[in-house]
Amino acid sequence: MFKKDRISEIRPELEAIVGPDGVRTGEAEILMYSYDAGMARARPEVVITFSAADQVAPVVKLLAKSGIPFLPRLAGTNLSGGTIPLHGGAVLNMSRLKKIRQIDTGARLALVEPGVVNLELQNALAPFGFFYAPDPGSQKVSTIGGNIGENAGGPLCLKYGVTVDNVEKLEFVSPDGETHTVSYRDAGPDVMSLLVGSEGTLGIVTAAWLKILPLPAHIKTATAAFKSMDEAMNAVTRIIGCGILPRALEAMDKVSLDTVMAGRENPFPPSVEAVLLLELDGDDPVRITKDLDTCHKICAAEGCQNFRMSGDPAEREMLWQARRGVNPAMARLAPDLLVEDGVVPRPLLTAALRETREIAAKYKLTSAMIFHAGDGNMHMHIIFDRRDLQEVRRVKKAGYEMMKAYIKLGGTISGEHGIGVEKRVAMSWLYGPEELEFFRAIKRAFDPAELCNPDKILPIGGDDACGEGRTLPASGLSARASQSPAARGIIDELRVRSGRNIATAVTGLGTRLKRADLGGAQPLDLRALNAAAVIDARNLTARVEAGVRMTDFRRQLAAEGLRLDLPELEGSVGGLIASKAWPDLRDLLLGLEIVTAEGTLVELGGKTVKNVAGYDAVRLMCGSQGAYGVIIAATFALAAGQGQAAAYAKAEPGDFTPGPLQRNLKEQLDPRNLLNPWIYAGTAAAAPGQEAVK
Repeated sequence: MFKKDRISEIRPELEAIVGPDGVRTGEAEILMYSYDAGMARARPEVVITFSAADQVAPVVKLLAKSGIPFLPRLAGTNLSGGTIPLHGGAVLNMSRLKKIRQIDTGARLALVEPGVVNLELQNALAPFGFFYAPDPGSQKVSTIGGNIGENAGGPLCLKYGVTVDNVEKLEFVSPDGETHTVSYRDAGPDVMSLLVGSEGTLGIVTAAWLKILPLPAHIKTATAAFKSMDEAMNAVTRIIGCGILPRALEAMDKVSLDTVMAGRENPFPPSVEAVLLLELDGDDPVRITKDLDTCHKICAAEGCQNFRMSGDPAEREMLWQARRGVNPAMARLAPDLLVEDGVVPRPLLTAALRETREIAAKYKLTSAMIFHAGDGNMHMHIIFDRRDLQEVRRVKKAGYEMMKAYIKLGGTISGEHGIGVEKRVAMSWLYGPEELEFFRAIKRAFDPAELCNPDKILPIGGDDACGEGRTLPASGLSARASQSPAARGIIDELRVRSGRNIATAVTGLGTRLKRADLGGAQPLDLRALNAAAVIDARNLTARVEAGVRMTDFRRQLAAEGLRLDLPELEGSVGGLIASKAWPDLRDLLLGLEIVTAEGTLVELGGKTVKNVAGYDAVRLMCGSQGAYGVIIAATFALAAGQGQAAAYAKAEPGDFTPGPLQRNLKEQLDPRNLLNPWIYAGTAAAAPGQEAVK
């Protein structure tokens, strides 16, 4: 049991900041904040409610000084136990911070507080002719702050991206109580994107500048019914592969369809086993009609039994209500509902579905499946009764086996629902010790005292007590063996230099990364990392080594009828990422392979379009200028066909001056300052010849 005097000692100071009504320790409040939409339960010691954003920093500073853990909370709709106070302490109730401070249609930005409900923002934007793209199924109740914490997606993310792609800038309070404002366009590493999807473990967002878009002039919605899910998934792969990018491309199986349509007139034939909900938008009605006709032909070729257009806005709304209504419809069938959230490469959706269904049948569970089919994101809904302990055990075992199945297929364990506490153990199956330590270093950089939403996302001692062990991918020597000879040479060289405490100046083509006097650092030439790209045309991804010229990479893609949607940039792949020559390059990056200063290979991300398993270290490396790790390969999301190069403003990486956040990251990721040391001169335990910390 928690000691109440831990709160009573500082209660007068807390009340002086938020008022007496803002500090609650009564049993009703404690119970209300001891659970969320997941399965975990834990009691806080106090609930602190804010009425103004400027109250957050002084409260956090006071809690940190007192050594009391804390976590931010809004609607509590997350499905992985992310807002459960495992160590007691304080729940910071941010729900009253719900002002839409500004809508700037000229700059295409909306400045909002974290408690703004997603749908309320959409309604506020509509009269101006704008919308905010991320639209999770819980948008009627979920908040912008919660969406940021989980990096939420929704049906529209296929075309418009997930939350991180639609955030321009964030104001947040770090775990030490300091206020910061960060943008992904800032010079240096992309700290802002690291915060999105961090589930409140790195800081507390108090304001967000969101990208808003003009409402499209035309929206067309269609449904395609199939007698098997295999046929539907084949149609999805072909639609995306031919260069059509729908606004949304969703799928429902027969169980979910029958459940949500119960009591209504079902417009689909009884033999239907899968339905695609397809929506295109844009300002060119001729192009939309042409693309819809192509989609119709593809679906017909794959065995579509019924392809129909929505006749009017009311019918379109009915279709979307059916798609969004699966979760509440399933929840009416039993007291409890588990929603799994896995992602696999799109061409493997059929295999993932087959394994998922077999697992559900093996454990005698009632389940339904819906997909964000266009991006490979699967949601298995399993109903159960938590009062039946045997059924709960079966549900948990089934969930574990499903996550392992996704990993074996080259996927990940969460695309938008987060890790929280409930999927923490599975992180050891997805990542090796090298990647997990990299994530832990990021956490330490922001929260060395482990007070900010502690014991979430990353495994802790005892998590693998059931003896599950790691599933995939390979790590250590086997991971190195999969690298090219040039890459293995880089790894070995960095290990030797680390052992001798030799600083390294990372060099490529010399077109991007600027360096001052090397001060004794030895160059490390990456131009030998020039193997041909490995292209997965069906999945629309490609892995390319860091030393390859971007012009050569694009030429190879063009030969395969594929492209990268970025400007005509000059330089090597690794140099363009490390210098952040075009900030929006981050939106195309799915994975990175980097080598630390000690010569440890770390594999981040993968081949899935969505991945919220762990911190977004892939985007963090954008603009890192070779100081956090040496990029040896990258995996990109591609598009089919040819396109026009985007315009861009040239970045100036030499203008970067590290601040406290960047220095903390450097001291955790490269404590001896061995990589490009002139950038962080003054970092603790600096390499020989470098300025020591002052």
